[in-house]
Amino acid sequence: MSELSSLLTALLGGVRGGLHPNPLVGVITAALAAALMGAPKTPRERERYAWVVLVAGWLIGDGLWVLGRARDLYDGVGRLLEAAQPIWADWVTIAVWALVSLTVGYVVPVLLGKTVGRRVTHGTGWLAAGSVAVMASLTLSTLLERMP
Repeated sequence: MSELSSLLTALLGGVRGGLHPNPLVGVITAALAAALMGAPKTPRERERYAWVVLVAGWLIGDGLWVLGRARDLYDGVGRLLEAAQPIWADWVTIAVWALVSLTVGYVVPVLLGKTVGRRVTHGTGWLAAGSVAVMASLTLSTLLERMP
């Protein structure tokens, strides 16, 4: 098996796994983080708290699952890809899985909510940001669940 086909298989496996983030934790985390970032004049410190909430939510929702699979691979207990693939392809799959699930399930809804919340001028930017993040997260998870 060629290196290029192994890389493509690993990337496709990681994207396929990452496109199914945990919807419940994603919605809650996105709402909290976007609400923290959503006010038009949010201080930097509160934005840092929002990123901490986002990463902690990802760890609870998807990160521990990814880390568990990485530990299984490290221990030699299980593989993500077929045995004909080199071992580095499994590590690439895990890295892509983590990156895609974090981006699609958590970061995108928060950034959408933050963008909307910063444009509200009557003091409820945090509420608009949280609401948009919830709707974006629910929409993404519904669309992604329909994918094979």
